[in-house]
Amino acid sequence: MKRLCLMWLAALWCGSLLGQSGGDVLRGVGEKVAQMGTYAIEFTLKAEGIAPSSGECVVTREGLYRIELDGMIQGFDGESVWVVNPAAEEITLDAPNLQSRSLFDNPAKAFEFAEELFEVEKVAHEAAMIHLYLVPKEGVLDGVDRVHLVVDEATSLPASLGYEIGGATLYVVVERMEACAAVPNRFELPIREYPDFEIIDFR
Repeated sequence: MKRLCLMWLAALWCGSLLGQSGGDVLRGVGEKVAQMGTYAIEFTLKAEGIAPSSGECVVTREGLYRIELDGMIQGFDGESVWVVNPAAEEITLDAPNLQSRSLFDNPAKAFEFAEELFEVEKVAHEAAMIHLYLVPKEGVLDGVDRVHLVVDEATSLPASLGYEIGGATLYVVVERMEACAAVPNRFELPIREYPDFEIIDFR
């Protein structure tokens, strides 16, 4: 009887763990991030054979954003996506891709992992972290074969996000993620700071 009870408890525990580790975890991440409203992320970009880079990103409740990485700045002001490239002395303007789930195309939806958009391929637990291996459905993340999402069990916030592209994986390691106040005009193109830069308009 004792053995049977232990097996029953183990089955219940595994069942609840699997349930939590799939769709529930994905929904939990999306809800937690949404509750933050405007939030800031400090991250490290890593890939095999490339020196790590540090960056930061701010996303507002309305979906405006600003990303800074290696001297480059990208922002969305509600109408256009703008990129300042100091190395090339260029400013590019483009239309936003509001359906993208990529952190670098549309950070506002980078942590929305709706089950109808991603297939949960594998789930694993390691050191209080939940590892989810997701396969994006067609048109969700063009060029990305698989997503490796690591979630902190204690906070339900993402600890890292990996994009597998052609056998190589680009990792975004979240160093800090917290709610913050939206700074007025921070998401507008600071064009006056770059009077001599060439402007390229793809809109």
